[in-house]
Amino acid sequence: MMWRCFLLILGLVSGVFAQINTEKYRQNADSTGFSGLVDFSAQMITGNTDYKFYTLSGRLNQNWGHSYTFIVVDGGMGRNKGQRIMDQALAHVRHVISLNKILQHESFVQKDFNKKRLLTDRIVMGSGFRLRVLNKVAFKMRVAIAYMFEREWYNISVNDSHQRQIDAHRLSSYVTLEYKLEKNLSFIAVTYFQPEILGPKDNRVLSENALIVNLGKHLDLQNTLNLRFDSRPPTGVKKTDMTLKTGLSVIF
Repeated sequence: MMWRCFLLILGLVSGVFAQINTEKYRQNADSTGFSGLVDFSAQMITGNTDYKFYTLSGRLNQNWGHSYTFIVVDGGMGRNKGQRIMDQALAHVRHVISLNKILQHESFVQKDFNKKRLLTDRIVMGSGFRLRVLNKVAFKMRVAIAYMFEREWYNISVNDSHQRQIDAHRLSSYVTLEYKLEKNLSFIAVTYFQPEILGPKDNRVLSENALIVNLGKHLDLQNTLNLRFDSRPPTGVKKTDMTLKTGLSVIF
């Protein structure tokens, strides 16, 4: 009972990003059918400090055989002394077709917002290819490249040099490394690089490193370090975000 309480306390530390790492939500199962995963965390402090923070994310996956489709949802809300300090939500749909044992084609659409970053709405759609470079039992490596169209709306003043509405054509690429340290212990590192193809120089980077402890058939403990960089954010929004997160994942 004590170790369950300890894991629950660890799961109360959390953070979220508007740009999401979909790689951690993929399934390697060979069998067709439906599966899913749910992550939840909540942190509440009362007394001298009045602080509440909640996050919920998850994935629904349908494996069709030579292709699969998954839906990712992610959201977070935080309040400090009654004032909202975080309000973020995201929905992402991706369809992947296996062309052969190495090459896959994937298409995706996404809608999200993040009021802390002044982002009131964002629509993303794209298509590209994913390559299974290595597929060993202890070590896996994936690389991908895709074209991505992005439209964003920001809640900023009329005097801000940053545009209220932005259309961007981006090259979206990522590298995934997965290393199985022990039977129940894995390390996953994923890095996205999304430069704008046309217009002014505007680069975005998302890096997520996760240490995953398998606690059973339907339960994982995840410790992650997230880094997010935006070279051209609105005025008053920092270019770099970093989040440390520890939480539980329920797998079904």
